[in-house]
Amino acid sequence: MYLRDFGYTSLTNQWDDTIEFGGRMYVVQTTTTVVQRCILMTTDPGELVLDPTCGSGTTAYVAEQWGRRWITIDTSRVPLALARQRVLTATFPYYELRDPAQGPASGFVYRRKQNQKGEEVGGIVPHITLRSIAQNEPPQDEVLVDRPEVEAGVVRVSGPFVVEATIPTAIEVEPVSREGEAAYEADPIGRMIEVLRRSPALRIAGNQTVTLRNIRRPARALDLHAEAEMAEQGKPVAFVFGPEHGPVTEQMVFAAAKEAHLKSYARLFVVGFAVQPGASKLIQNCEQAVGLPATYVQASMDLLMGDLLKTTRASQVFAVTGAPDVSLIRLKQKGGNGPLHRVELLGLDVFDPVTMQTEHRKGDDVPAWFLDTDYDDLVFHVSQAFFPRTGAWENLKRALKGIYEEPVWDHLAGTVSEPFVAGEHRKVAVKVIDDRGNELMVVKPLDEARPER
Repeated sequence: MYLRDFGYTSLTNQWDDTIEFGGRMYVVQTTTTVVQRCILMTTDPGELVLDPTCGSGTTAYVAEQWGRRWITIDTSRVPLALARQRVLTATFPYYELRDPAQGPASGFVYRRKQNQKGEEVGGIVPHITLRSIAQNEPPQDEVLVDRPEVEAGVVRVSGPFVVEATIPTAIEVEPVSREGEAAYEADPIGRMIEVLRRSPALRIAGNQTVTLRNIRRPARALDLHAEAEMAEQGKPVAFVFGPEHGPVTEQMVFAAAKEAHLKSYARLFVVGFAVQPGASKLIQNCEQAVGLPATYVQASMDLLMGDLLKTTRASQVFAVTGAPDVSLIRLKQKGGNGPLHRVELLGLDVFDPVTMQTEHRKGDDVPAWFLDTDYDDLVFHVSQAFFPRTGAWENLKRALKGIYEEPVWDHLAGTVSEPFVAGEHRKVAVKVIDDRGNELMVVKPLDEARPER
């Protein structure tokens, strides 16, 4: 036998050809070659792949390319935003399917092909063995799973998927009674105040910070958990902390805002790990509803991870989020099921620590925003995606080679949605991704749409 008789060998656990130079965003990022081999060796098309630490989304990207279903998970919003953009704007080859009606689960088509030199270049290769030579038998066929037939002239993009944060169910934890100072683990409010003292700077957009001083528990309070002074203005502000194992609720915000207004605080900061849509809406309209402006502060999940917090930079613990400002318009033209609607992202309303007011940031100055045209209050499904401040659509633009006109790509980098008809739930949701990867969402019923002028 000669090596050229069958120029393939089985993969062992020694992979010395997987180093990829360039294209990686993180030192710990796994190369696509490694993930591709793992997926191809262990799954068939249509099967499910799970990656509980998705990072920049390599597993999702590779699984989408090879026709596998996938679920990826991460605790930080930044890698989730990267993974979402990577999959949304990626292009893939189109592999021929055995049964197009059944989809990838039917498997891919493989054929035996040779080039002009007689070399096997297809997905099926003859396996010449000593037995086949000695007994003059035709060699058995071997399928190379990384060589399915590619349908030329077809550019494939990602199928539909959702990216969602799970809001944990609230759990009542009884504090442990101990003599002297409460234990760090048993006093969540005391722990949050202590962390706030260690990290008295709240990060906001534009590399600005809200610096706090004299952080302490209020002398007498029913629904407020802490008070402090803003170093920039010297004005007193109040804090309410959401539960560790549940979202900030509308009732919690309303009760804290009423008490803070009666005690003449300048602003209420609502700190939480998650927030209900109703509570988010109340925070945005707190000054009109209660008479006191409120601001939502996103707490890092590192606060729940004990010793991990010791290695976290102070600027990463608390981040002040904004509120999307959108316009919902009912168009004059009709669709198949009634009038068409359109959403425009006007911008973000972000707290300014210098003026103690809410400043407006233009809609074209955000990394990404997404629209769900039929929001069901449970799952946000990206119906339309926009990346105003990035060149994320350039890959698709080059791959599609003039199939779409230039205004289409300008639209995908813009702030105005495509017209859409009312869905079953007659409600839309807009989710904006800010510079820190935070997801800022606003929900609007179609009944609030203003007519087109």
